[in-house]
Amino acid sequence: MKNIKLVSLVKGDNRKQNIIKALELIASDLQDINRSKNILIKPNLTDIKKQIANTHVEAVEGVIEFLQPHFPGKNITIGESSGSAYYRGMSTEDVFKYFQYDRLEKKYANVRLESFDRCNEYIRVPIKTAVGVTHLRIAKRSQDFDYKISVAPPKTHNFAIATLGIKNMAGFVKQEDMSTIHGMKGGIELDAPKTIFDKLPKGTISYMRRNLPNWLVNYLFRHFKTYVKAVKVIHRNILSLSKLVWPDLVVLDGMVGMEGDGPIDGDPVELGLAIASTDALKADGVGARVMGLEPEEIGYLFYMQREGLGDYSLEGLVGESIEDVRKIFRLHGCYEVQREWAESGTEPRIDKAQTSD
Repeated sequence: MKNIKLVSLVKGDNRKQNIIKALELIASDLQDINRSKNILIKPNLTDIKKQIANTHVEAVEGVIEFLQPHFPGKNITIGESSGSAYYRGMSTEDVFKYFQYDRLEKKYANVRLESFDRCNEYIRVPIKTAVGVTHLRIAKRSQDFDYKISVAPPKTHNFAIATLGIKNMAGFVKQEDMSTIHGMKGGIELDAPKTIFDKLPKGTISYMRRNLPNWLVNYLFRHFKTYVKAVKVIHRNILSLSKLVWPDLVVLDGMVGMEGDGPIDGDPVELGLAIASTDALKADGVGARVMGLEPEEIGYLFYMQREGLGDYSLEGLVGESIEDVRKIFRLHGCYEVQREWAESGTEPRIDKAQTSD
């Protein structure tokens, strides 16, 4: 008999209680935690100032408060590497402190914070770029955790249409390689072909995004050949990365999502919900549907389903119905280019107009 994993969808006006209830609804699927010694909670702290771009500290605390009575005595690490901190010459520790993650380390004796910025051993994974194949460096530290929990908000994305729980695991990527996973740079090999982005000073794109009007940035990218190629390869790259750092549990904090020019510069969408599943693909599939998308519209989810890494069907859904909580997110300004991610005639083409509530 097919073992169908549960996926919970909870609606309420209390972030922490939403998370706890979502986990309670799938408690029967969480028994692997009993055999785990070192648990990772991976938040999304992609920006240094904007709360709506990041995982709220109360969402992580909700996960901890569920784990403490049900699985006592476990070592819990909250680990992240913040891209915006890297480009601003700051540290992930600075971001932990700004968003009050340091209070969790003080409050819970078995919880510690860790910045993956400080990793110095990496695993190389082959990936594609706009100019060919190169390698991505993923922190070897990722292999030390025997249970990985991704906690992230649902957001639109500037390359991959949407970012949810699985893509959140990209925090293990060495920050210098982050543009490479997006397909924009040639790679770390000295003889690898280069793009113009290899020649730009560090943080140039980040600076443009912060200081130029969004419409201008989107216009430039839509007409830039490297970007057009990059949106086709990023989905394959996320697939390659995810196989090494696959989350054992995804918790989506949908109290507030992000639409428009995510994953940093978008606008808030009030949802008031939480999603949880030990099938990461199932959780992200529900997250996509809540945003008004279908999972097969997002290339990396389509590839993962096709390779049997999970199941984004709605079998096993408990709690609310999709129809009762769905809001149609306004997609990224470059969505019309992003939706052309299919590399051959074997992938689905979804003709979808951008709409908003």
